[in-house]
Amino acid sequence: MKAYTVAAAVANLWTNPAAPRQVDASILANPADPAAWVHQLSHTDRLELHENNLVQSQLLFGTSVWQVERRESWVKVVVPSQATPKDANGYPGWIPVHQLASPLPQTEQQIEVRAKQTNLFLQERREIVPLSFLTRLPYIEDTPLAYKVLTPYGPGIIPKSASSFWIQRAASGKGLLKYGEQFLGLDYLWGGMSSWGYDCSGFTYNMHLAGGYTIPRDASAQCLQGSFIPLNQAEPGDLLFFAYEKGKGRVHHVGFYYGNGQMLHAPKTGRRIEVLNLAGTVYETELCAVRRYWS
Repeated sequence: MKAYTVAAAVANLWTNPAAPRQVDASILANPADPAAWVHQLSHTDRLELHENNLVQSQLLFGTSVWQVERRESWVKVVVPSQATPKDANGYPGWIPVHQLASPLPQTEQQIEVRAKQTNLFLQERREIVPLSFLTRLPYIEDTPLAYKVLTPYGPGIIPKSASSFWIQRAASGKGLLKYGEQFLGLDYLWGGMSSWGYDCSGFTYNMHLAGGYTIPRDASAQCLQGSFIPLNQAEPGDLLFFAYEKGKGRVHHVGFYYGNGQMLHAPKTGRRIEVLNLAGTVYETELCAVRRYWS
């Protein structure tokens, strides 16, 4: 399979090439503008992402993908870094070819964005690319205030105040919650995998990634792995899973146990990332499993 690198700030992984709508022009372009896109989306537009099965996931600038199929100006890819039962090679979906570039040379070290968002300055193009939390790019060298990195458009500069060398962290459960707390109040986004919007499993996936743990992409798959924890032994940072039919049906939601009967989660379209008291809510009756990935 042919390899590519994502060359847009954030690229949607579309269900098929016919999925994008007129309102999606700013995220479909290159350069993409994720901030403008989420601002332009109405509540109905956001609901359609899920109800009409338009978007599968999202990819950050610099993410590696493999081509499965080419159809004119679109490429079907799999994303090895997003594990899923849908495809053993990685999460499948479609990306316009103009948002892809040749693979980046690998260096011994990578720089990772640790701020919610920052700007990458492309030296040769004299352009700015907005970057999300957890974007990783190959390291070249230091400057007094910034790191020089490799990008699909030549060398770029990332502020040191917003980034650091990537290391294999091992955060505690409470450490995972600390990463998540910075996104309190952020609007839910179906398929979201960036600091411009997360869906429920995108939120848990990325906060684990920030702590050094790679988990499956979707809630249903996250529920099948990790360590089984009895419901009455949940600790802060464990994952709580919820299923239809009062916990007996299909898993449809995931959030972090926050302690004291509370959950930190990305709820649904029209809501924002929040800490919620479970008592008296539908979640109390739908709670079906607890899993732990940190240890």
